[in-house]
Amino acid sequence: METFSELSLTEAEFTPQRVESHEDPPPEDCWDFSVAVAGGPGVGKTVLIQALLGFNENGEHSRAAFLQPKKPDGPLLHLHPSHPGLTFWELPLDYGSPDKWVSEADLLLLVTDAQFTQAHIDLAHSALIQAKRLCLVRTKVDCDLHTLKGRMKEEYSRVEVLSALRTVILQPFNDMAKKEALPLFLTSGFEPNKLDVPTLKTKIENTSRELGRALCLAQQGYEVIGYEEIAELQSALERGGISEMVRFIQNSLDSLLDTRFDLAFMGGNPDFRHSVLNSLRGLRDGEDGTAHGGNPENPVEYASLKYPKASLWDLPGMESLESQPKKYLESVHINQYDFTLLFLTPWQEASCSYRSLVLEIKKEGKKSIFIQDCEDDEMPPGPIEEEVFVLSPAKVPGPEFHRFLGYLEKKLPSNKLRAFMLSLPNLSTIVIEKKKEALSQEVWKVALLSSLVASVPVPGVAIACDLSLLTARLDTYRKELGLDADSLANLSHKSGVPVPKLMLEIQSPAGKGVTRELVQKMLGSATGIGLEVAGVFLHRFPLLGPLATGGIAFHASYLILNRCLVAMAEDAQRVLSRAQSPP
Repeated sequence: METFSELSLTEAEFTPQRVESHEDPPPEDCWDFSVAVAGGPGVGKTVLIQALLGFNENGEHSRAAFLQPKKPDGPLLHLHPSHPGLTFWELPLDYGSPDKWVSEADLLLLVTDAQFTQAHIDLAHSALIQAKRLCLVRTKVDCDLHTLKGRMKEEYSRVEVLSALRTVILQPFNDMAKKEALPLFLTSGFEPNKLDVPTLKTKIENTSRELGRALCLAQQGYEVIGYEEIAELQSALERGGISEMVRFIQNSLDSLLDTRFDLAFMGGNPDFRHSVLNSLRGLRDGEDGTAHGGNPENPVEYASLKYPKASLWDLPGMESLESQPKKYLESVHINQYDFTLLFLTPWQEASCSYRSLVLEIKKEGKKSIFIQDCEDDEMPPGPIEEEVFVLSPAKVPGPEFHRFLGYLEKKLPSNKLRAFMLSLPNLSTIVIEKKKEALSQEVWKVALLSSLVASVPVPGVAIACDLSLLTARLDTYRKELGLDADSLANLSHKSGVPVPKLMLEIQSPAGKGVTRELVQKMLGSATGIGLEVAGVFLHRFPLLGPLATGGIAFHASYLILNRCLVAMAEDAQRVLSRAQSPP
């Protein structure tokens, strides 16, 4: 019988030798955490997993990416779009020897929609013998509550009924519970996120921390890997082999990296509008290349100083075309902008012409919001509409600016959001964190591409990786996060903090500078983790099975890119903090 790892790659297919390293191997990472969900057919395992991953039928991410089992009635793998290393294995209760499955899971969830049977007890006993973490889950409890409420009528007490249900459901485990505490979680079928699901999420997160691989089940704004891409990747492999899969990944990466973002600035007081535009480019009013003066006669492009594919556009005033919004939008080429900021003067409410303008923008399939000028840094009285953001140049960044960023996260496609976030200077720690999240979108693609296209093994490393690709992307991360010489010099000029003092805050090796030699050394340390970790990791991507050592190369590349990205983001946070501190 196959185990998780053997679904993709048998032990006999592993041939590379372990690399000797004088450094201690790094610990297992937070991206590698497995939850086995075992139960009979129809008990609600899939609904439970979707709820734990934060998905619902009406949400933006309505379902996790999943990989079909290789054998009938085999396990089904669910991947989280934002956490490719977090996996849920949906297991039929009666499929093969439970010992094989439990041995590779970090946490086992035993699921039933009725009473636990001897099969559940046997699997729980096997898990405890192997010192595995275990949780019991009873689904469809809402049906029990509905039935009992109808029978008990006035005597019904939800709290008392739930307590009694817990006692009854745990009865088959009474003997086992005397030796080991068995947590029980009750869930709903019609409202999957109600009852004990939030508590179960916390339990899973706490377990991951206890095992040294802390994770968060909260859905992020960036979909790293989705169901469609997994399906297309598998299709490419089946259609044309490795070369076709390489082409697919390269095209996907090119599409992500070449995404343009154009942001339009329209209306309001030109001086205020220009101040906000300049702030988003990391410039102060009056510096070379800043927006200034009155309303332009034609749209004026201001390229981002951080991201070549992003531009901010200063648009002409409506003037004589105020009563003809459609004609005005045609004159400023509204179709070329991804998002439009409509500026209001202090305390001004959107006029009928502005409302008409918004309607016309929506007809063109574009999005817009209002930015209200705030004099003397005072917020206007009363509640603020969701699509109105009150800003002052003195409060960029600030709570209202970060609310604005959160709004864009909800409204923009992930590739457009990525381009916008990377176009921003390091205005705040929140912006740096969002940049890190944006860059994480590409990590698994770069890692997989690196492991597939390499043809010459790295000296001293028992795998083949594309050193040039890894080095180039890590150097890009360093620049995007503001750790390169030009960015530090610019920050020093604005803050008055000497560059050497800023550089003292950069602690990670990659943050100080990325070279082929450094990447080669990190690869040697990463592969030194051993085949055990690589083997377990490979079940995340069964399509890597035929590639043999490519799976280990993928794991090592993924490990390095993620670690360096996290470390460089922390460097950027420290550098910003130092720049904002008194000299």
